[in-house]
Amino acid sequence: MKNVLITGATRGLGRALTVQLCEQGYRVYASGRDAEALAQLQQQTGCLGSCADLADAEQVTALYQRASDALGGIEVLINNAGMNTRKAAVVDTELAEFEWQYAVNLRAPYLLCRAAMSEMQPRGAGQIINVISTVAKRSSPTMGVYTTMKQGLAGLNNVLMKEAQPLGIKVTAVYPGGMDTEFRDQARPQYIRPEQAAQKIVQLIQDPPELVTHELLFRPPAELE
Repeated sequence: MKNVLITGATRGLGRALTVQLCEQGYRVYASGRDAEALAQLQQQTGCLGSCADLADAEQVTALYQRASDALGGIEVLINNAGMNTRKAAVVDTELAEFEWQYAVNLRAPYLLCRAAMSEMQPRGAGQIINVISTVAKRSSPTMGVYTTMKQGLAGLNNVLMKEAQPLGIKVTAVYPGGMDTEFRDQARPQYIRPEQAAQKIVQLIQDPPELVTHELLFRPPAELE
């Protein structure tokens, strides 16, 4: 089974991914900011892991190296971590929250993708999965900063996909629709459950080598676009 690094692994989709992959025998290195939640996840699944603040570029690069050393190399990178400070019109946002979202939602995935490519390229094999959001497919009022970062990540993913595929490395952009996670202020039972979304991503990892999925978009029936 493959060695997998997952960011944002202590809650929601990342946690569901860690549980499902460990149950199927994958060797997982999980990362998140909540040390207690990470310890519980490690106890439950047997995964490896460590905490990291993805807003700190040095911690991001150190995380990748720790994970690679612990697993003996990373074969699958899942950039799942993401955050949105709040909903607000662009005119009402602050530079500090723009920079924070940039660091977590765009710079951290860039650094991890770059590190993964450096490791995977000599092997001629590997897989990078960038969990974006259907917000990148829209231009929603009050979501300006978050949308900017997610559309930026989509652009990075699409260029990387073209650079990586001739080298034998798969790169996929995943666009989940509304998901019922702690990311939201209140429960949304009409939305996708994290376990359902995780199943879709696990399938990407299990696809045969000759099948490459460039983009995976899925939504709950409650969403029409």
